[in-house]
Amino acid sequence: METGQYLVLSTAHIRCATAQLFNNWADLPPASQPLSVAPTQYGWFLPTRADTSEAARHLPKEIPAILALGRAHGCDYVLLDCDGPTESALPTFPW
Repeated sequence: METGQYLVLSTAHIRCATAQLFNNWADLPPASQPLSVAPTQYGWFLPTRADTSEAARHLPKEIPAILALGRAHGCDYVLLDCDGPTESALPTFPW
């Protein structure tokens, strides 16, 4: 059995435009997604693994810090959830 950990953060840490990108990417085949995005009813799961591909260099500005925070806490994923907590170390954006 394999288990993992994830960090839950508020969707307030991403811009509205980033949320729309995630929705668009979630509709793509996994190999075509610039970042693997798994939608939930209230947000998205994002893998925290470090990605050095060309696509990763073009992620929205707020995403690398979110993924780095997840990695720093030993998490495999970050769950961005509309009811998740905010973290003072990350910027927040009005929706």
